Amino acid sequence: MFLLAVLPYCLFPTMGSAAQQVRHILLIDPAHGGKDTGVVSDKLREKDLTMKLALLVRQEAQKSENLKVQLTRSADTGLTVAERIKIVGAVKPDCLISLHVNAGFGKKATGYELYFPGFRQTVAGGGDPAAILKDMARNKHLNDAVRLAQQIQSSLEKVFPRKGRGLRDAPCPLLDGLNIPGLVVEIGFATNPEDRSALNSNETQQAIAKALVRGVQGYFHQRP
Repeated sequence: MFLLAVLPYCLFPTMGSAAQQVRHILLIDPAHGGKDTGVVSDKLREKDLTMKLALLVRQEAQKSENLKVQLTRSADTGLTVAERIKIVGAVKPDCLISLHVNAGFGKKATGYELYFPGFRQTVAGGGDPAAILKDMARNKHLNDAVRLAQQIQSSLEKVFPRKGRGLRDAPCPLLDGLNIPGLVVEIGFATNPEDRSALNSNETQQAIAKALVRGVQGYFHQRP
Protein backbone atom coordinates (compact mmCIF):
# COMPACT_ATOMS: atom_id res chain seq x y z
CA MET A 1 0.00 0.00 0.00
CA PHE A 2 2.83 2.37 0.86
CA LEU A 3 4.50 1.72 -2.51
CA LEU A 4 1.29 2.37 -4.41
CA ALA A 5 0.75 5.62 -2.54
CA VAL A 6 4.29 6.87 -3.16
CA LEU A 7 4.56 5.83 -6.83
CA PRO A 8 2.25 8.55 -8.28
CA TYR A 9 4.03 11.15 -6.15
CA CYS A 10 7.36 10.09 -7.64
CA LEU A 11 6.12 10.07 -11.21
CA PHE A 12 4.57 13.51 -11.39
CA PRO A 13 7.68 15.53 -10.43
CA THR A 14 9.65 13.60 -13.04
CA MET A 15 7.12 14.43 -15.72
CA GLY A 16 7.13 18.06 -14.63
CA SER A 17 10.92 18.26 -14.81
CA ALA A 18 10.89 16.84 -18.34
CA ALA A 19 8.28 19.38 -19.40
CA GLN A 20 10.40 22.22 -18.01
CA GLN A 21 13.35 21.08 -20.13
CA VAL A 22 11.43 21.44 -23.39
CA ARG A 23 12.76 24.49 -25.23
CA HIS A 24 11.91 26.33 -28.38
CA ILE A 25 14.89 27.03 -30.60
CA LEU A 26 15.21 30.44 -32.23
CA LEU A 27 17.89 30.78 -34.91
CA ILE A 28 19.18 34.33 -35.37
CA ASP A 29 20.94 35.12 -38.63
CA PRO A 30 23.14 38.24 -38.34
CA ALA A 31 23.23 39.42 -41.95
CA HIS A 32 26.48 39.89 -43.88
CA GLY A 33 29.90 39.33 -42.25
CA GLY A 34 33.53 39.06 -43.30
CA LYS A 35 34.25 41.00 -46.49
CA ASP A 36 30.53 41.63 -46.91
CA THR A 37 30.00 44.70 -44.72
CA GLY A 38 26.44 45.33 -45.79
CA VAL A 39 25.23 48.91 -45.39
CA VAL A 40 27.87 51.41 -44.32
CA SER A 41 26.81 54.87 -43.19
CA ASP A 42 29.07 57.14 -41.17
CA LYS A 43 30.52 54.81 -38.48
CA LEU A 44 27.72 52.27 -38.65
CA ARG A 45 28.44 49.01 -40.45
CA GLU A 46 25.54 46.61 -40.93
CA LYS A 47 27.58 43.47 -40.33
CA ASP A 48 28.77 44.77 -36.94
CA LEU A 49 25.36 45.92 -35.74
CA THR A 50 23.56 42.73 -36.74
CA MET A 51 26.25 40.68 -34.96
CA LYS A 52 25.98 42.75 -31.79
CA LEU A 53 22.19 42.54 -31.78
CA ALA A 54 22.31 38.78 -32.31
CA LEU A 55 24.63 38.34 -29.32
CA LEU A 56 22.38 40.54 -27.20
CA VAL A 57 19.32 38.49 -28.21
CA ARG A 58 21.12 35.29 -27.21
CA GLN A 59 22.12 36.85 -23.90
CA GLU A 60 18.56 38.04 -23.24
CA ALA A 61 17.11 34.63 -24.07
CA GLN A 62 19.31 33.00 -21.43
CA LYS A 63 16.96 34.54 -18.85
CA SER A 64 14.16 32.37 -20.22
CA GLU A 65 13.75 28.69 -19.38
CA ASN A 66 11.88 27.80 -22.57
CA LEU A 67 13.83 29.63 -25.28
CA LYS A 68 17.22 28.74 -26.69
CA VAL A 69 18.94 30.99 -29.23
CA GLN A 70 21.51 29.83 -31.76
CA LEU A 71 23.31 31.94 -34.35
CA THR A 72 24.28 31.30 -37.96
CA ARG A 73 27.51 33.13 -37.18
CA SER A 74 29.03 34.27 -33.88
CA ALA A 75 32.01 36.16 -35.29
CA ASP A 76 32.91 38.41 -38.22
CA THR A 77 32.84 35.66 -40.82
CA GLY A 78 31.25 35.60 -44.25
CA LEU A 79 28.56 33.06 -45.09
CA THR A 80 26.82 32.38 -48.38
CA VAL A 81 23.06 31.92 -48.50
CA ALA A 82 23.64 28.21 -49.17
CA GLU A 83 25.82 27.93 -46.07
CA ARG A 84 23.20 29.69 -43.96
CA ILE A 85 20.51 27.34 -45.26
CA LYS A 86 22.75 24.38 -44.38
CA ILE A 87 23.02 25.70 -40.82
CA VAL A 88 19.22 25.94 -40.62
CA GLY A 89 19.02 22.27 -41.61
CA ALA A 90 21.58 21.29 -38.96
CA VAL A 91 20.06 23.33 -36.12
CA LYS A 92 16.42 22.52 -36.95
CA PRO A 93 15.06 25.65 -35.26
CA ASP A 94 11.42 26.36 -34.51
CA CYS A 95 11.73 29.75 -36.19
CA LEU A 96 14.31 31.98 -37.87
CA ILE A 97 14.95 35.72 -37.74
CA SER A 98 17.44 37.31 -40.12
CA LEU A 99 18.64 40.71 -38.88
CA HIS A 100 19.36 43.52 -41.35
CA VAL A 101 19.78 47.29 -41.45
CA ASN A 102 17.99 49.28 -44.14
CA ALA A 103 19.29 52.06 -46.39
CA GLY A 104 18.23 54.23 -49.29
CA PHE A 105 15.21 56.34 -50.22
CA GLY A 106 17.16 59.45 -49.21
CA LYS A 107 17.83 60.54 -45.65
CA LYS A 108 14.16 60.89 -44.73
CA ALA A 109 13.23 57.20 -44.83
CA THR A 110 12.98 55.90 -41.26
CA GLY A 111 11.61 53.01 -39.24
CA TYR A 112 11.68 49.23 -39.20
CA GLU A 113 10.24 46.69 -41.64
CA LEU A 114 9.43 43.00 -41.38
CA TYR A 115 9.50 40.71 -44.40
CA PHE A 116 8.20 37.18 -44.74
CA PRO A 117 8.44 34.96 -47.86
CA GLY A 118 5.72 35.43 -50.46
CA PHE A 119 2.74 33.11 -50.71
CA ARG A 120 2.57 31.03 -53.88
CA GLN A 121 -0.58 31.51 -55.87
CA THR A 122 -0.64 28.03 -57.41
CA VAL A 123 0.22 24.57 -56.18
CA ALA A 124 3.35 23.12 -57.75
CA GLY A 125 2.63 19.74 -59.32
CA GLY A 126 -0.95 20.49 -60.30
CA GLY A 127 -3.40 18.03 -58.74
CA ASP A 128 -0.77 15.66 -57.37
CA PRO A 129 -1.90 14.84 -53.77
CA ALA A 130 1.70 14.78 -52.49
CA ALA A 131 2.34 18.22 -53.97
CA ILE A 132 -0.89 19.57 -52.47
CA LEU A 133 -0.01 18.24 -49.00
CA LYS A 134 3.48 19.72 -49.27
CA ASP A 135 2.01 23.06 -50.30
CA MET A 136 -0.45 22.99 -47.40
CA ALA A 137 2.42 22.36 -44.97
CA ARG A 138 4.39 25.23 -46.47
CA ASN A 139 1.43 27.57 -46.25
CA LYS A 140 1.07 26.71 -42.56
CA HIS A 141 4.65 27.84 -42.01
CA LEU A 142 3.96 31.03 -43.94
CA ASN A 143 0.89 31.70 -41.80
CA ASP A 144 3.06 31.11 -38.73
CA ALA A 145 5.58 33.59 -40.14
CA VAL A 146 2.85 36.23 -40.35
CA ARG A 147 1.88 35.58 -36.72
CA LEU A 148 5.53 35.81 -35.69
CA ALA A 149 5.87 39.08 -37.62
CA GLN A 150 2.83 40.52 -35.85
CA GLN A 151 4.28 39.70 -32.43
CA ILE A 152 7.69 41.17 -33.33
CA GLN A 153 6.04 44.29 -34.74
CA SER A 154 4.04 44.78 -31.55
CA SER A 155 7.19 44.47 -29.43
CA LEU A 156 9.30 46.78 -31.57
CA GLU A 157 6.55 49.40 -31.46
CA LYS A 158 7.46 49.92 -27.80
CA VAL A 159 11.07 50.69 -28.82
CA PHE A 160 10.27 52.74 -31.94
CA PRO A 161 6.78 54.25 -31.46
CA ARG A 162 4.98 54.95 -34.74
CA LYS A 163 8.08 53.91 -36.70
CA GLY A 164 6.72 50.63 -38.05
CA ARG A 165 6.59 50.49 -41.84
CA GLY A 166 4.36 47.44 -41.89
CA LEU A 167 4.61 43.74 -42.67
CA ARG A 168 5.80 43.02 -46.19
CA ASP A 169 5.28 39.91 -48.28
CA ALA A 170 8.35 39.45 -50.48
CA PRO A 171 10.65 36.71 -51.79
CA CYS A 172 13.78 36.07 -49.73
CA PRO A 173 16.59 33.74 -50.87
CA LEU A 174 17.31 32.60 -47.31
CA LEU A 175 13.70 31.96 -46.32
CA ASP A 176 12.24 30.67 -49.58
CA GLY A 177 11.88 26.91 -49.47
CA LEU A 178 12.38 26.56 -45.71
CA ASN A 179 9.67 24.68 -43.84
CA ILE A 180 9.86 26.84 -40.73
CA PRO A 181 8.42 30.28 -39.98
CA GLY A 182 11.03 32.89 -40.82
CA LEU A 183 11.36 36.66 -41.00
CA VAL A 184 13.73 39.31 -42.23
CA VAL A 185 13.80 42.24 -39.79
CA GLU A 186 15.14 45.51 -41.19
CA ILE A 187 15.74 47.19 -37.86
CA GLY A 188 16.11 50.78 -39.08
CA PHE A 189 17.66 53.04 -41.73
CA ALA A 190 21.39 53.63 -41.43
CA THR A 191 20.98 56.48 -43.91
CA ASN A 192 18.62 58.33 -41.57
CA PRO A 193 20.56 60.40 -38.98
CA GLU A 194 17.97 59.83 -36.23
CA ASP A 195 17.75 56.08 -36.86
CA ARG A 196 21.53 55.79 -37.08
CA SER A 197 22.02 57.60 -33.78
CA ALA A 198 19.49 55.32 -32.08
CA LEU A 199 20.99 52.15 -33.56
CA ASN A 200 24.45 53.16 -32.31
CA SER A 201 23.09 53.53 -28.77
CA ASN A 202 23.81 50.67 -26.35
CA GLU A 203 20.53 51.39 -24.60
CA THR A 204 18.55 51.07 -27.85
CA GLN A 205 20.40 47.91 -28.83
CA GLN A 206 19.48 46.32 -25.49
CA ALA A 207 15.86 47.41 -25.96
CA ILE A 208 15.77 45.88 -29.47
CA ALA A 209 17.13 42.57 -28.16
CA LYS A 210 14.53 42.47 -25.39
CA ALA A 211 11.76 43.34 -27.85
CA LEU A 212 12.77 40.55 -30.23
CA VAL A 213 12.85 37.97 -27.43
CA ARG A 214 9.53 39.24 -26.08
CA GLY A 215 7.97 38.99 -29.53
CA VAL A 216 9.22 35.44 -30.09
CA GLN A 217 7.96 34.36 -26.68
CA GLY A 218 4.59 35.91 -27.46
CA TYR A 219 4.47 33.97 -30.72
CA PHE A 220 5.19 30.63 -29.02
CA HIS A 221 2.70 31.41 -26.28
CA GLN A 222 -0.16 32.01 -28.73
CA ARG A 223 0.80 29.33 -31.26
CA PRO A 224 -1.90 26.63 -31.52
